Amino acid sequence: MSFWGIPRTTQDADCLVAVPAVAYQRLVDALNATGFVIERSSAPQSVTVEALLQQVRDDKYMTLACRATSVELFVPVVPLQHSILKRAVGRLFHGHDIRVTTAEDLILLKMAFHRHKDLHDIKGILHVRKGQLDIPYLRHWSGQMLEESAARELNELIATYQAAPPA
Repeated sequence: MSFWGIPRTTQDADCLVAVPAVAYQRLVDALNATGFVIERSSAPQSVTVEALLQQVRDDKYMTLACRATSVELFVPVVPLQHSILKRAVGRLFHGHDIRVTTAEDLILLKMAFHRHKDLHDIKGILHVRKGQLDIPYLRHWSGQMLEESAARELNELIATYQAAPPA
């Protein structure tokens, strides 16, 4: 969020990841070496391939924690998520080059969840990125994946926050 809009304090991270089946053990090894645990039910448990695959089968995402930070690793299951992975852009984060969801895709994801904080974030992104967004892309995917009322609301937000200032 802080890459595209107005930063907001948060204690979690959401990541969309495509992990080939042959790479799960390497992922588990890296997560364990970094101090991650599986955050489920009553007690945290060690990260194992079996536990991650079970979460993916059950929930389509993995819930992990490292120190005081909760991390959800989502796997792509709908066409928009595959598009998000293809469109991700490189950004520098604490000295590491990482791939980040584009502002447009973040807007679409937040619009799908449609919580109060998400709508606030969307307005911030639209304000900060005024004139820099791919509006046809937003309209295409909002028409494909959002309920009609949510797509209409997004179009209204775009019109409000992307309009040229009065002369």
